[in-house]
Amino acid sequence: MSWDIYIQDLPAVATIADVPDDFRPQAIGEREAIIAKVREAVPFADLMDSDWLFIKANDIDISIQLHMEEGEKVRFMVAHVHGGEQSAACIGALLRHLGLRAHDTRTGDLFDGFSLDEGL
Repeated sequence: MSWDIYIQDLPAVATIADVPDDFRPQAIGEREAIIAKVREAVPFADLMDSDWLFIKANDIDISIQLHMEEGEKVRFMVAHVHGGEQSAACIGALLRHLGLRAHDTRTGDLFDGFSLDEGL
């Protein structure tokens, strides 16, 4: 079982309920550029296959799936948190580095990286 966090283009709103019904997220970047940025933030991220990154260390256990569109464009990423006390903090740091926001499927709201215990 995992805790899933959707990393994507989201508007500057306070809650997920505030996202306009007609909002259509854009792609978040080119595949190679996204992978490079993830590795800048988390140097020990391992690329497996062409669409998966695995981040495993003491207290971190995350797999990130890239969802593609139109060839090399990444539409969004899903971070699957499998455990680890520092996994949420790792995702928070990754979001800040990428300049992106995320939807926390456990809380149903935006993942802000501050209320880390709520999702996991």
